[in-house]
Parts: sequence; structure tokens; C-alpha cells
Amino acid sequence: MKGKILRWFLLLVIFAASCSPGPEATPEVALTSTPSPTPLPTNTPTPLPPVGVFLTPEGSSPALVEELSPIIGRYIKNEGLRYQVLPDLTANDFQNEEFSIVVAIPPFPGLAALAASAPDTKFLGIGFEGLSAGDNLSLLGSGGADYDVQGFIAGYMAAMVTDDWRVGALSVHEDPNALAARDGFRTGVKYYCGLCNPKYPPIGPNYLYPKYIELPAGASDAEISLSIDFLVDRAVNTFYIVPGVGTPKIYSTLIAYEKAIIGSGMDYREEYREYWIASLEYDLVSALEDFWPQFLAAETGLEELPPLLISDVNADYLSEGKLILVEKVLQEVQEGFIKTSYD
Repeated sequence: MKGKILRWFLLLVIFAASCSPGPEATPEVALTSTPSPTPLPTNTPTPLPPVGVFLTPEGSSPALVEELSPIIGRYIKNEGLRYQVLPDLTANDFQNEEFSIVVAIPPFPGLAALAASAPDTKFLGIGFEGLSAGDNLSLLGSGGADYDVQGFIAGYMAAMVTDDWRVGALSVHEDPNALAARDGFRTGVKYYCGLCNPKYPPIGPNYLYPKYIELPAGASDAEISLSIDFLVDRAVNTFYIVPGVGTPKIYSTLIAYEKAIIGSGMDYREEYREYWIASLEYDLVSALEDFWPQFLAAETGLEELPPLLISDVNADYLSEGKLILVEKVLQEVQEGFIKTSYD
């Protein structure tokens, strides 16, 4: 009996041992990396593109500014530049701003010096007189190559519209371009009227035409008045103002005397209309269209002279028929069939 009980006890012990749980397993924990913080965006500003400037100084032609500004603005913006129209620009301004292109019109003084002070900027002068192209300065319509042509056609027109050929010119002393214009003027007058001897009084040695006065460079108002008075006293009724000579004082004095005027298109103002025969100027807009790509591509300054045009025509002086004749003569002069000076 005791043996049977012992066997049952051993079986219970063995069964209990087989049912008891083993050592508790440690649960596996997935390892994850701690994400690094996302960097905050910086506020570094995007650099602005360089600037292209249309330089329109005080005293510049409003009509020229109005005509050229949208064209130059379009060209500059096409280069990816910011466009600004400024009345002035100095060498100090280049320390504060990056100027890639500067286009200037008269009467901005010291353009050559400004260009020399900023050698990394491309400059274009439109319609300037007496300038030469430089390393980074290009010129369009400077007029330096054909003063004789301008003078000739001005003389031809003046003689055509003036009774008794009583015409004269205001020039500048010891200026080779002005001298060429003066000689061309004299030749143009003689080409139209030959001896040009007046038929009606006043006549005599003091009344032979054409006449001219050479003003000193930077002439004072008093010197201008004396020179004009000299020609008025000698019955000059039509005046040719050589390019680069005209000033408001000259024009206001001539208008006060009710004298007819042939001048540069750059000088023309609407208040001169009544006494203004015509302007001699260049087709700068058409020329600029052809010249601009050359200007951008050139490694040094270029110079281009567009054909001379007759504009601002006053029909009270120059009728349609007379204008056609003048334009025909101008074409023949430009083509070399008519000489602008006597040998």
C-alpha cells in the first residue's frame, strides 16, 4: 500500500515539474535611431542682377528721351538686367551698385572720363559731338565724320529760302569739326546761288555772303550777343548753328531778332518752331537697332554714324518741292557726286 502511494506521489512531482514555466524570456525591443533636427531655412537674400542705365541729363531732348527710353529699356531687360533711367551718374555711384551697361545722351558732361573710371562697364553715347570712342565707350551718331556734309546742306537750304542770299553761320574758334562745317556751309551756299551778290540794299563790301562768326570756346552771353549783333547789323537773316555751338542764349537772341534758324536736331525745341527752318540730325532709332548687337559683342569701343536726315521741317520756309530738291542734293553729296569743299 505504501509503495503504491509513493509511486503516485513521484508521478505528481514529475507532472508538476513538467508544467512549471521556465525562466521568463526578455522581450526583444526594436532599436530606433533618434532623428536629427531639420535645419531651419536661412534668410540669405537672392542677389539682384546688375543694372543697365539710360542716362538722361538735365537739358536733354524730351522727344529723344521719349523715343529712346522704351527701346533701350527693352534691350537692357533682354540682357537680364535691371533698368533704370537716371539724370546723373558719378564715379562714386559705381562703388554702391553694379552697372553693366550705361547709355547716355547729350548734354551729359565728362562721359569719356566716367567711362574711363569704370572699365568693367560698357558705355554707349548717342548723339554726342566731339567725342572719340574709347576702350569701353562706343558712340552712335556723334557727327564727327561729316561736319562738312552737314554744313554743305545747311548752306544750300539757307540760300534757297533766304532773300538776297543773306545767310551766316555761328561756329567755334579753332575747332576742326566746326571749321569743316563752316567750309561746307560756304560751299553749299555758293553751290546754290553762285556769286550770291545781293540785288537790293543794303549792298557793298560789308554785305557779301555767306558770313560767319567763330565764337571762343565757352563764349559768355556778352560775347554771344556781340557776335549775333555783328551779323544782324550786316543784314544776315538766316543763321546756321554749327553742331555743338547752340545754346539757349543763342537761340533766344536769334528769335528775339526774328531770324530764321537751321540747327541740330538735338537743339530743337517746340518754342523755336516759328523761326526754325529745319533740323539736321541722324536716324538714331533705326541705327540703334542695327548697332546694339555689335555694341554688346564688341571688346572695345565702336563708332557708327547713321545717315544724315532733315527733320523738324517748317513748311513756311521749306515747301514740299524745295524739300524734295534738298534731299536729292543731300543724297548726291553723301554718295560723293557733289564735293563739300573747293580744292
